[in-house]
Amino acid sequence: MDWLKGIINAIDYIENNICDEIDFAVVAKYVGCSTWEFQRIFSFVTQIPLSEYIRQRRLSLAAYDIQASNDKIIDIALRYGYNSPAAFSRAFSQLHGTTPSSVRNGEATFHTYPRITFKFIMKEWYDKMSKFSERGYVVKEAGSVYYTKDMDKTVKWFEEVLGWYGEIDARNEDGTGEYGCVYNIPKEIEILRIAPFTGIHMFYGEPKSGMVAFMLVQGIESLYDYVKNNGWEQITEVKLEQWGSKTCSITTPDGCVLTFFE
Repeated sequence: MDWLKGIINAIDYIENNICDEIDFAVVAKYVGCSTWEFQRIFSFVTQIPLSEYIRQRRLSLAAYDIQASNDKIIDIALRYGYNSPAAFSRAFSQLHGTTPSSVRNGEATFHTYPRITFKFIMKEWYDKMSKFSERGYVVKEAGSVYYTKDMDKTVKWFEEVLGWYGEIDARNEDGTGEYGCVYNIPKEIEILRIAPFTGIHMFYGEPKSGMVAFMLVQGIESLYDYVKNNGWEQITEVKLEQWGSKTCSITTPDGCVLTFFE
């Protein structure tokens, strides 16, 4: 997979320039996408945000340098991008649970965050995708609009009952979700253009009663079993319609109806 090779090359670039300011735009070019898209892909396959990975790697390498060299701690702090001893000590203690001077004096051990490898990425990818593959059904067409006044609750329902992936992209000043999406497949796969958008756009607003989505699905019996096994009872039996398709409908916590057909 070209994008996976791109991520490995991007990690090589980060590691080779770990003491310098990392330009995310340059890193993203290794995968051939935007900075925002790369950060999403990186977080998805590694389970850690790109900025946090860089921070933890720098502090891990700094700890090794403090332990193994006679360089001044302030010089090591500057080497890894910290302009003041206080900022470095604070970040160091937060990650390692001890101070730089304690490591220098051999009084404490430190936490290490290793370089991400191909093997690590593939394991994280497998673990992440296992939920998707074990559902037993795939939505083939979607793109509906869904209104809710409690987006956090609704996203959680989609994740726990349907096995979808959810994200709230915009919140107001009070933290209330104003726009988000729920995805039949991980969003990062859609970014890679492996599959078209098969999710639902969510907006803050009064939920609409009745059917709000009519979606083509493959594996409708598996969908029914999956929802029932997750303890949600507001789903109709799979029914064979006169036109030859099978259908079933699910009523969400907002009182909206999602109808699936195969």
